[in-house]
Amino acid sequence: MSSITSRHLDRSSSLQARITRAFYFVATLLVAVLYSKIIAAGFSLFALKDPAVLGRDFTMSTVYALVLTIITLWSVLRSPVYRSFVSEVSQELVKVSWPTFDESKLQTYITIVVTAIIAAILFGFDTFFSGLTDFLLKL
Repeated sequence: MSSITSRHLDRSSSLQARITRAFYFVATLLVAVLYSKIIAAGFSLFALKDPAVLGRDFTMSTVYALVLTIITLWSVLRSPVYRSFVSEVSQELVKVSWPTFDESKLQTYITIVVTAIIAAILFGFDTFFSGLTDFLLKL
C-alpha cells in the first residue's frame, strides 16, 4: 500500500514541477514580448533610433527588453512570496480533474449548437423588430 502511495506522490510532485516550469517559461516569454513592445513603442514615441543588432527584427529595444526580462525573472525567482504562490497554484492544478478528449468534443458540439440556437432566436427578434419599426415609421 505504501509503494502505491509513494508512486502517486512521486507522480504528483513530478507533475507539479512540470507545471511550475511551464508557468515560468510561458510567463517569461509573455513578459519578454510585453517589454519588447513597450520599449519599442517608447523608442518610437520619443523618435529615438532603434538600430538593428542581429537582423531587422532584433533591435536595441529587444536587447533592453531581454535585459529587463532577465532582471524581472531573477527578482521573481528570489521572492519567496511569488515562489510560494506559484507552488500553491501548481499544487491545486495537480488536483484538477481534466476532461477527456471525448468529453471536450461533446462539450464543444453542445456549445456550437446552443450558440446557433441563440443566434437564430436573436436573428428572429431582430427581423421582427426591424419590420415592426419600419412599419411604424411608415405610418
